[in-house]
Amino acid sequence: MASEAGGAPDAELDESDLEVDLDEFDDLPTTDIETELHVHFGMAGSFPLRMADIFFASDGLHLAEYSYITPMFGLGTKKHRREASAMQEIYEVHGLDEVLLQADTVYWFNYEGIDRVVLNRGGRFGRPKLTVYPADEGARSNAYRLHENDDTDALAAELREVAEGRPFEVVVESGWGFAPRENVQRFFS
Repeated sequence: MASEAGGAPDAELDESDLEVDLDEFDDLPTTDIETELHVHFGMAGSFPLRMADIFFASDGLHLAEYSYITPMFGLGTKKHRREASAMQEIYEVHGLDEVLLQADTVYWFNYEGIDRVVLNRGGRFGRPKLTVYPADEGARSNAYRLHENDDTDALAAELREVAEGRPFEVVVESGWGFAPRENVQRFFS
């Protein structure tokens, strides 16, 4: 099989052939959703583990779950790190629209539909945790352990800034936020 340039199949490609021209993506359709806060690399604790990025945006809250990880074949082989890096690159190059297209599941909340966002600081034995509680008490909450955000003070300040002038509150708690009854209800809902 010969390359399109007429060279041998083993001929090296010019580096410019492999680079992406970002101007090519300017003409693609866009929703023009502006991201106000991006919380990268969260992980939901049900089995299999689900990775997620959290976007507080101009039109509401987007929870983009994009990969399923099992403890033995996912965590043991560092698949979670590769998947998180790949999604971060998609976000940096293509923006929120493409992340929402690439995600396996997307939950969207209008800010009026959120009662509170709780940030548990984590601690010595646990990662920080971000939980979104809907205004409808019968609806399920969404909780994610954060794997790339160790500065919970800065994250708490950013969350409060996003919540300013909006109908939901931000609650910051110490500890790792383990609530067995709530976790079981979330698992079965």
